[in-house]
Amino acid sequence: MGDLDTLFDYEQQYAEFAAAEEAKTWEKEEHERLRREGLAREKEEDFEPSDWDKLPDLVLERIFSYLTVKEKYNASQVCRNWYHAFYYPESWSTFKFEDTTLTRRRFNYYSGWQYTLDHLRTQLCLCSVGNILKHLIFVPQTNFYNLYEFMNMISFYAEQERSGSKEFSRGIGSNVETLSYIFPCNQAYRNQPMELYGTGGKLLATLKRLMGNLCSLRCLQLVDLMLDFGDALHLLDEVCYSHCLTLRRLTLINVTRSKCSLLHIGVFLNLQILEISPQNLSEDGLYLLSEIETLSHLHIIQNKYTPQELTAVSPKAWKQLSKKKPDLQVHLQLVSNLEKGILWQDGAPVASIWYESPKIKVDGDSVSTAVEMYGPTLRFYGHTHPPKYHQSKSFRDRMDPFFVFLVNKCPNLTTLIIRERISTATVLLLASYGKKLKHLYIRRNAVILRNDWPKNSDWPEGFSIWLKKSCRSYETTEQEVSQILGFRWQMLSDKEFNKISPSLHNL
Repeated sequence: MGDLDTLFDYEQQYAEFAAAEEAKTWEKEEHERLRREGLAREKEEDFEPSDWDKLPDLVLERIFSYLTVKEKYNASQVCRNWYHAFYYPESWSTFKFEDTTLTRRRFNYYSGWQYTLDHLRTQLCLCSVGNILKHLIFVPQTNFYNLYEFMNMISFYAEQERSGSKEFSRGIGSNVETLSYIFPCNQAYRNQPMELYGTGGKLLATLKRLMGNLCSLRCLQLVDLMLDFGDALHLLDEVCYSHCLTLRRLTLINVTRSKCSLLHIGVFLNLQILEISPQNLSEDGLYLLSEIETLSHLHIIQNKYTPQELTAVSPKAWKQLSKKKPDLQVHLQLVSNLEKGILWQDGAPVASIWYESPKIKVDGDSVSTAVEMYGPTLRFYGHTHPPKYHQSKSFRDRMDPFFVFLVNKCPNLTTLIIRERISTATVLLLASYGKKLKHLYIRRNAVILRNDWPKNSDWPEGFSIWLKKSCRSYETTEQEVSQILGFRWQMLSDKEFNKISPSLHNL
C-alpha cells in the first residue's frame, strides 16, 4: 500500500506540474496574440492606401517600356491594372537581347552549364509581341550562336511575311524602326592588354540579312564591328537597296579597324543625322554628304578602340562642304576611359567638342587649338564624367585662364561644362564674358572660394571691387551669376553633374 500511495502522489504532482506548464504556455501564447493584434491595429491606423494601382494607362505604358522582360513579368503580378499594362503595345516597343534572353540552361561536357536559345519560347515571344517591336537592341554578348539564331528567326518570319505566306502573316519585325548592334571586339580579360577581333562570316551575313528585312527601319547603329576592308565595302548593300529613302539616322562607329572610306553614307537621300568614326570618313564621302539636303548633324566619334594613327580630312574638302551646306553642324566627340586626343578636323564647321572620359585632362594646347580652328562656330564645349586624376589648387597650375579665354573668343558659345578645379572669381568672369551662355554646368566640389585674378586694365571701373566682394561665398556667387544670365543658376553636386545628358541638336 505504501508503494501505491507514493506512486499516486507522484502522479498527482506530475499532473499539477503539467497543468501549471500548460497554463504558462497559454499565457505566453495569449500575450503574443494580443501583442500581434496591437501591432496590426497600429499598422492599420498608420496605413495610408496608395494609388499606384490607379496610374493612367499612358503613364504605366511608359514605365513598363523601361523595364526588362523579367521586371515586366514581376510588375504584372502586383495588381490587375499592372497586369493589363504588361500587354500594352508601348511596353514592348524596346526589346533588348542579352546573353540570357529567351534561353534555357543546357549542360555541356566541355564547358559545363550553358545558356542556349529556347526556340519554342522565342517563337511564342515573337508571335506575341513581334509585330509591336520598334527598337531592337543587341548589346555586347559572349554567346554568338544565340544571337545568330535569334536574328535568323526574325529574318525568316519577315521573309515569309513578304512572300505572302498566310501561315506566318503576323507582322513580326514589320514595325522595327531602330536597330542597334554593338559587337564585343575586345576579347581580352580584365587587367590584360586589349585584343581586338572583328566580326564576319555567318554572323555578319545574318546581320546583313536582318538589316535588309526590316522594312520600317529609320535608325541604324553599328558599333565596333572591326571589319576587314573587303567586308566593309559591302556591309550596307542590302540597307541601301531597301532603305535609301527611309533611313533618317545612321551610326557607323569603328566599322573597320583601319582607314577605309565608306561611300554608302551618301546614298541615303533623306538622312538627317550621321555618326561616324574618322577612319571611315574621306573627301569623297564629304562630297556625297554635301548632296544630301536633309543632313543637319555630322558626329565624328572616337572611342577607346579607334586607332590613334589617323589623318584628318583635308581643309579644302571641309570648306567645299561648308559652302554647299552652311547650316550643317559638325560635332567632335571622344568617348574613352583611356588618355587619348581628339583628331582635329581643320576647316570643319565644328559646333561642339565633347570629351566623355574620366581620365582626359583639360590642357592649354587643346583649348587653344579649339579656339583657333572653331572659334566663330563653336557652341558647345565640355568634359563630362567625374575626374580620376589629381587637380592642383594653385592658380598657376589650374586651367582658369584658358576657360575664360575660350568663352571670350567664342562669341556663339551657349553651353559650357567644366569639371576642373576653378575659383569663384573665375565663375563670375565666365558668366560676365559669356554673352550667349544658356547652360553653364560647374561642379560645386571643384569650386574654391578665392579671388586669385590680377587686376586687368581692360576691366571697367569698380569691376575688380565687385569681383572681390561677390566671390567670398558660394551663395553670393550663385546670386550674381543668376542675375547676369537672367535665370536662376546653381552649382551642381557630383550626383547631379554625373546625370548631365546635354543635347547637341538644340544648341
